[in-house]
Amino acid sequence: MKRFTFLLAVAALSVGCTSRIPEGFSPLSSGNSAGGPDSLDTRSVNARRDALANAIRSGNIPPEAILTTVYFEFDKYTVSASERAKVDAVAGRVKATEVIIAGYTDHFGTEEYNLGLSDRRAQSVRDYLVKLGANQGKAEVMALGSQHADKNAAGRQSGAKDRKAIIVDVNYSGPVSSGAARPATPAAAGAAPAPVPSAL
Repeated sequence: MKRFTFLLAVAALSVGCTSRIPEGFSPLSSGNSAGGPDSLDTRSVNARRDALANAIRSGNIPPEAILTTVYFEFDKYTVSASERAKVDAVAGRVKATEVIIAGYTDHFGTEEYNLGLSDRRAQSVRDYLVKLGANQGKAEVMALGSQHADKNAAGRQSGAKDRKAIIVDVNYSGPVSSGAARPATPAAAGAAPAPVPSAL
């Protein structure tokens, strides 16, 4: 009899407790299962980041989203003393936002080598920003190698404009296009392009 009562109790609980998990439920969201304001904010930040990452990959960065451009010497990846002032000037803005730091190289060298060098350039800029107080977790590094380099550059000096890392503001709220590539230049708000350093 006890066994029958136990089975009956289990059956009743099973019937009473069956429910489906709502579609779109995420145990990580801080709001309700339909998604509260926090999940909407996270989605919009992620959408902006994805749109800007695609624009960076396609070479179509909105100039207003660029905080600054840091140039490097041939085959170098450390931020030179002459370029540090540009990073210092935007460090306060970087602390208050999320950024993508995209590294680039000229077309000299193998694709694999250039990809690694562009990654080290972007990481070098991020490391310098972290020393200035930026949050490393809010600075994503992107390595593009020589995919946007001028393939007609005949020597080290002519490829100097391609040896760079660009700091892009993820919270840029203007239009982002994935159309034809255009040259990336710093924002017009007092951040005029710096002269390209001479090659070694």
